[in-house]
Amino acid sequence: MKNVLLLLIFLCAVPLSAQSGTFRIDFDYARFYYSDSAGYLEIYYSFMQAGLTREVQDTSVVIRGFLDVKITGITDKEFVFTKEYQFRNSYAKEDSASISGSLMGVMGYVLPFGEYKLTLGARDATNPEFKSSYDYSVLIHPLPVNLFTISDIQLASSIRRGEDENSLFYKNTYEVTPNPTLLFGESLPVLYYYTEFYNVNKNLQSEVLKIEQNIINAKDQFVYRKSKYTRRTNPSIVEAGAINIYKLPSGAYTLVLSIADTVSNNKALVQKRFFIYNPSVIDTSSQQNADLDFYSSEFSGMSDEEVEMSFKYVRYICSKDELSRWQSLTTPDAKKNYLYNFWKSRDNIPETPENEYKREYYKRLNYANDHFKSFQKRGWETDRGRVHMSYGEPSEIERFPNQVDTKPYEVWTYHNIEGGVIFVFGDLTGYADYTLLHSTHRGELRDENWIRRIQSLNK
Repeated sequence: MKNVLLLLIFLCAVPLSAQSGTFRIDFDYARFYYSDSAGYLEIYYSFMQAGLTREVQDTSVVIRGFLDVKITGITDKEFVFTKEYQFRNSYAKEDSASISGSLMGVMGYVLPFGEYKLTLGARDATNPEFKSSYDYSVLIHPLPVNLFTISDIQLASSIRRGEDENSLFYKNTYEVTPNPTLLFGESLPVLYYYTEFYNVNKNLQSEVLKIEQNIINAKDQFVYRKSKYTRRTNPSIVEAGAINIYKLPSGAYTLVLSIADTVSNNKALVQKRFFIYNPSVIDTSSQQNADLDFYSSEFSGMSDEEVEMSFKYVRYICSKDELSRWQSLTTPDAKKNYLYNFWKSRDNIPETPENEYKREYYKRLNYANDHFKSFQKRGWETDRGRVHMSYGEPSEIERFPNQVDTKPYEVWTYHNIEGGVIFVFGDLTGYADYTLLHSTHRGELRDENWIRRIQSLNK
């Protein structure tokens, strides 16, 4: 890094998209090596010009704002640094309608080793309601002894070779334009990054180091991997890179950079979170994951007969739309996918490996087969089996198996459904096949005169 002992503040206009009337400022920071007793903290910021209040003067329009910086020592509680900075930009009146872009800057501090609280504030000079503030906890630490390490990552909107050391963003032969928004994609299709490797020539076990670049998405999937090798001849190395991200879908990502000795197990890594907005790119990773989950599920290996039987089991809890969708399917694969998604949509605890809803439903099915089978039907095919599978175990069951003037019947009561409902079943055939005669549940068979159906003919 440059030998800078005092705070630096740079301002320049960099074209970026902006929403008119929206006050916004973005901050970011990175830590670098400075000396054996201090580190160097760079703070990056950008103001959206279109969100600042416009002051109309004689022949121009002016926008003004303030930056407030406070650094408080946590390790050294007596360390306090506060400063207010003002910036100003002027436009001709005829150009003011198209004010856009961002006022971007860099602030640099040399700080003794220790932990600090960093408070950064920004406000509009004219409208006091337009303001933002952020707090960060920052640790400035020494380099490890005789072991290579990495600085923080600075994300940038562009990096190019430069020779002008007086340039606003000159750094170690590079022009590094920061991107404090950490947003890339449609308007910034290339992710630029800058970092520094230290102690590269110490504790040599191999003459080369392996440098790896990785990008990981929010699902912990590697979406970009690349590696290269560098010789360990100098004490420090500057790493400035560019990665095309125009094919990656919108979302949150993490850039991970690592260096490793090719002989020993020594390795150092650093990571930086960033965001991509690519509305025209379709995210296929979810579908790929769904495909993988499906092929590892029980449904992918089912025979045609098993598929049909599995749907018969679940038709009791199908909605009208789900039933109609099933009836429109013509291929076994489509039906397997239907069943897979049917149960997945009902998994009320998706974080666990087991579908608890499905487990409970099949538990009810097995109970129905064991307790409600009749002479010609399996338990799940009977009315009692259907009701038990659909609504679960009743709160109460009243059984009347040996009445003189009526056929056997049962009354099931559910206290926790619709404020309390009943189901009445009667054995009309004498073969233990109890038919649903009446229910107060909405959508079920209702017959207030159900008793006449079970009355004995001998009465």
